[in-house]
Parts: sequence; structure tokens; C-alpha cells
Amino acid sequence: MKLEYDYDEQIIYLEKTDGAKEILEDNFPSEPIISPDKTRAVYITPLEWETLGSLYLFDLLSGERILLIGPDESSNIPKGAKWIDNHTLAVIIGYGHGTIAIGGNVFTCNIETREVIQVTNYDSRVQITGLNIDQNTKKAELEGIRYVDENLSEFEKFSQEIQL
Repeated sequence: MKLEYDYDEQIIYLEKTDGAKEILEDNFPSEPIISPDKTRAVYITPLEWETLGSLYLFDLLSGERILLIGPDESSNIPKGAKWIDNHTLAVIIGYGHGTIAIGGNVFTCNIETREVIQVTNYDSRVQITGLNIDQNTKKAELEGIRYVDENLSEFEKFSQEIQL
């Protein structure tokens, strides 16, 4: 099985081995991120402003779809994910409402055990919005913003390298 993402329509299609295509997800999903061994994919749906989305795992061999991380009781949601290795994800999780919480903190998620561990613990003044991972060294370059005023309206770029 193979996934195809339509950027214009924001739809994930599943292409089966016989060539047939069907819609896997059409509720404003993110682009699927394929695992290093090409057997799994993860995506967030819906991924829209002030909408509480969830992180899903799709097994490209079995066709099984699994909810990994959904909104918690405080409306914290997954906002981005990258593979660290074939069994572990780095996930940005943050508050799902408002204009100040555009990112969040970084967590790891073991897809086998579903264990989620917080890696960064920034206060709301620092919002991680993206990350790049070196899969050989397990280091992540974090990108985001740091608010520099009391009203949380002015910010500067923020970056930091961490070990996962």
C-alpha cells in the first residue's frame, strides 16, 4: 500500500496493491510522514486553526489505522511529528486554542507502547513550531519563537539543539 497526499484538496489517498485508490482521510489532514523503513506513516487530522486534532499511525503493510495521541483534558493537541527511528516519534504538543499558543513543547512517543515522554518543558513564552532530526545522532534542531514582551505580542526567533 502507498499513500498519496493531495495538497490542493487536503486529502490522503490510499493506493492499494491492485492500483485502486480510496480516500483514507479527508478532514484536513497533514501530509503523511513515512517511517524510515517505509512501513508506517503518521499524520494529524484535522490540522486546522483552533481545531482539536489527533495524531494517527497508519500501517502500510496491514492497513491498520491507530490513534496515537488525541486532545487531552486541557485541550493540548499534537501540532507536528517527525520520525526519530522506526519505533519512535518526536511530537510537538501544545494548547489547541488561541493565537499565542502557535506551537508547544517536544515529546517522544513510542509507537509500540504508546508511551509519551515530555522532552522540553518551556513555559508559554517559548513555542516550538518545527523540528529537524538527525536520525543517526538522535539530535533535534528545534525552531520556534520566544515572546519578548509582557503582552505576548512581540517575539523573536528561537532555536536550540537537543538530544532525544
